[in-house]
Amino acid sequence: MTATTMVVLLMILLIGALIGWHTLTAPFPSGSDSSSSVQQQCVKGLKRGQVVHSNEVTVSVYNAGTRSGLAGTTLQQLLSRGFIPGDVGNAPGNLSGVHFVRVLSPTRADPAARLVAVQFGPHTALQVSHADLGPGVEVIVGDRFVGLKKAPKQLRARASGSGC
Repeated sequence: MTATTMVVLLMILLIGALIGWHTLTAPFPSGSDSSSSVQQQCVKGLKRGQVVHSNEVTVSVYNAGTRSGLAGTTLQQLLSRGFIPGDVGNAPGNLSGVHFVRVLSPTRADPAARLVAVQFGPHTALQVSHADLGPGVEVIVGDRFVGLKKAPKQLRARASGSGC
C-alpha cells in the first residue's frame, strides 16, 4: 500500500510540475486584445429611436488649458458614469482656445456625442468636426471647466449616428 501511495503522489507531483512549467513559460496576453474588446462594446450604426448607453460610447479627452491633469481627471469622471476610455492628452494648437468644454462630433445630431455633451450640462454645444484626434467622441476641456453635471447615462437617438 505504501508503494502505491508513493507512485500516486509522485504522479500528482509530476503533473503539477508540468502544468506549472507550462503556465510559467506561456506568453503574456498582448495589449491589442483589450482594444478589440473595447471595439466590441462600441455600438455602431445607431438608428433613430434607439437608446444609446454610456457603456457603449468611447470618449477621448484633450486638455486645452494650463491645468495639469485636467483631461485625465475629466476622463475618470466620465468612466465613473460608464463610458469606455479612449485617449487622453493635450489638445492640438488649433483647439487651444477652448475655455470651458467643446464636444467634437461628426454631425450635430450624433447620438453618442449628444450623450457625452449632456454630461457637461444641458447647454453644451456640439462642434461639427472631423478632426479624428482619437477613438470615439472627442472632448476638449479648458481651464474654466470645473466638473460634470447631473445627467442621464442613456439617451434616445433623435437621428442615426455612430454611437462610437
